[in-house]
Amino acid sequence: MSNEKRPLRSQAKPLRSAAWFGSADKNGFMYRSWMKNQGIPDHEFQGKPIIGICNTWSELTPCNAHFRKIAEHVKKGVL
Repeated sequence: MSNEKRPLRSQAKPLRSAAWFGSADKNGFMYRSWMKNQGIPDHEFQGKPIIGICNTWSELTPCNAHFRKIAEHVKKGVL
């Protein structure tokens, strides 16, 4: 492996999340609506990747109880 730094992402290539959230059709409207319902404003969908964070936290599995807190820290780091 080379120690060369990778160039920053070129904006010429469309973001994968733009296929969901950037379209002007009914599906794009629904996807944006679901996220806006969670408090995400319009400007967050423009030219930025949408990153989903999931975890296996559950009240039924105490061995995964720490994942909820870890996911919140990851979310803060991404935003």
